[in-house]
Amino acid sequence: MQDKITFYASLPPIQSAVTIGGDQATRIKLDIPASELVQVLKLISFYSGKSFRVTVEPDA
Repeated sequence: MQDKITFYASLPPIQSAVTIGGDQATRIKLDIPASELVQVLKLISFYSGKSFRVTVEPDA
């Protein structure tokens, strides 16, 4: 099992930030700063095509 991957992100201020497809699957786009690139690459390499849990909490 891989270590937890944590990064800062926000929902972009665009209408298509959250979409619901015909199959009822929801897709979310995130704005992620360049400083989080290493974490995003971990996400892609460890979990691409796999299921994972998402937890959202506000940045203090």
